[in-house]
Amino acid sequence: MDGSFEQMSNCYEFIESRQSDECGCPEEDWIIGMLYTTIHIEPDGSGHIFIDSGNWEDEKLVPTKSIEELRVAAVNWVESFPINNEL
Repeated sequence: MDGSFEQMSNCYEFIESRQSDECGCPEEDWIIGMLYTTIHIEPDGSGHIFIDSGNWEDEKLVPTKSIEELRVAAVNWVESFPINNEL
């Protein structure tokens, strides 16, 4: 995966792109692996990933050089979570 918008939108649901209300940095919202995922480029160029599942949320700072790298990092992080199908 190269993190291009076209490739991401073929695999995951794109919600919206905007400038952060807090700092004006670029953000994108995606549904990745059934998790609401926000990616945010920080002013220093690093990436911030926020995940919200309703009952659980987490965030992670990652080194990145582009929005494409940040998209790939978000997908890799979401796909690293173990799935428990037992009820």
